[in-house]
Amino acid sequence: MSTPDVTGTIQRLIGFDTTSRNSNLELIAYAQDIFETAGGRCRLTFDDSRNKANLFATFGPEGDGGYVLSGHTDVVPVDGQEWSSDPFAAEIRDGKLYGRGAADMKGFLGTALALAPELARAPLKRPLHFAFSFDEEIGCIGVRALLDDLRLEGIKPALAIIGEPTEMRVVGAHKSGAVIETTARGREGHSSAPARGANAVMMAGEFIATLSALAEELKQDRDEHFEPPYTTLQANMVKGGTAVNVLAREARITWEYRCLPDRNAGAIVERLQSRTAKDILPRYQAGAPEAAFETRVKASYPGLVRDPNSPAIALAAALAGGNDLHAVSYGTEAGLFQKAGIPAVVCGPGSIHQAHKADEFVALSQLDACANFLRRVGERACR
Repeated sequence: MSTPDVTGTIQRLIGFDTTSRNSNLELIAYAQDIFETAGGRCRLTFDDSRNKANLFATFGPEGDGGYVLSGHTDVVPVDGQEWSSDPFAAEIRDGKLYGRGAADMKGFLGTALALAPELARAPLKRPLHFAFSFDEEIGCIGVRALLDDLRLEGIKPALAIIGEPTEMRVVGAHKSGAVIETTARGREGHSSAPARGANAVMMAGEFIATLSALAEELKQDRDEHFEPPYTTLQANMVKGGTAVNVLAREARITWEYRCLPDRNAGAIVERLQSRTAKDILPRYQAGAPEAAFETRVKASYPGLVRDPNSPAIALAAALAGGNDLHAVSYGTEAGLFQKAGIPAVVCGPGSIHQAHKADEFVALSQLDACANFLRRVGERACR
């Protein structure tokens, strides 16, 4: 079973309500105190409001070639979910630790943090870094400032291990993604005379149909490493209209793509804009010349492209004791590390199938496996 230090640290982290809409500074201060007490050198980068921070802690010698253990501190909301226990007061039941973020991803952060003093006492021959970021859940926002800071300071890690829940399997590729808002703008009028206006809700419906048609076409481009093995498009939120007998002036569609990592994701937006301009708008502009679609990418992150020569994959595979390499359809910060020139791999405790749900949990056996894996990372950094 996991040591009390590991589970206790995870329980403490879960006790900080770091839902993305909230500050994470109390958690960061708690982690910084542990790192600095153990002799770590800490750097902070903040959001514009200085209400959220990234933490980058280093042990061992100065210089290039270090290993980064990375994860995000924010969690998704519990609003509307039915939990068996307080989501922010972690409980251990039947070999599982329950709480918001237990799997995604305070299980990994707590394990790394609990082991930090032990790893700091090792005769490290290369730097060992810990990177705790903010706002991953709303678009991998915070880690960008952390990576910019490393670049400006000339800190050049050899690789990064991102501890998202993979059941301790080695993941060498994931899809890119984006959250996009398309606004249909029409003209109000009486619903008995639709040709004298432009019904934005109807425009939105046709946009969603076009989105669905493009999604079907994208299924032809496959990569069997992924499940599903193609780029996906989904409209997940729609809002518009004021009354049943009024042509809607405005409707908003929030949609997403999950794109195979080495494909041109930007082309998806371009194709949709081209089709709506050609196939939808002319009919509505006949009654309202100002009718239009406006599309805004609210958040996006790059995919992690499979690299068979990646030192991050080689290290993780060697330490995990297997040659199997997996790919996942969810996004992580690994693609941003890779884009910044830092080879990255995803490997952490727990299952993504438990993430974002009520009664989220991580098995204690997974935490044991993670602790052993991180100790092996430390041993390798001593060579």
